[in-house]
Amino acid sequence: MSSQNGYVLTHFTDFYFVGKSIRTSNETAETDIGNFWAQFLQQNWIEQVEHKSGNRILGLYYDYEGDFTKPYSFAIGCRVDNIDVVPEGLIALKIPASNYAEFIARGKMPDCIIDTWVDIWNSDIDRSYTFDLEAYSPDSFVSEDAHVEIFISTK
Repeated sequence: MSSQNGYVLTHFTDFYFVGKSIRTSNETAETDIGNFWAQFLQQNWIEQVEHKSGNRILGLYYDYEGDFTKPYSFAIGCRVDNIDVVPEGLIALKIPASNYAEFIARGKMPDCIIDTWVDIWNSDIDRSYTFDLEAYSPDSFVSEDAHVEIFISTK
């Protein structure tokens, strides 16, 4: 891993993801994604997921129509060991191996996430716009001092 401009370059091998998805754009994302997280915290659909790999909750950005100014899909879910069983109403995706720029969002939720995304949009990263993800520990959602890793797929 190498560090530059406030982020660290890293690599992930491919993995499976199961969760629930919405379509949005940055014009309405703050409300759309905020409401989607509220729905998740109320319904906790991850409890239905079998074969979870760890206890981290992922926010996944994918299916971009272009760059970050165009519509994209956003999903909330988790890594799983396999996708043999996918609960009704949820989606399963295989996230391909890729290089990522890792940012750390620290502070009060959700402000620290929004501030970090603004930094990402203003960065010099050569983004691939395939799969970007936020990795939350279970206590991130109730913390005034959250620590969330954000991984941006790079070319």
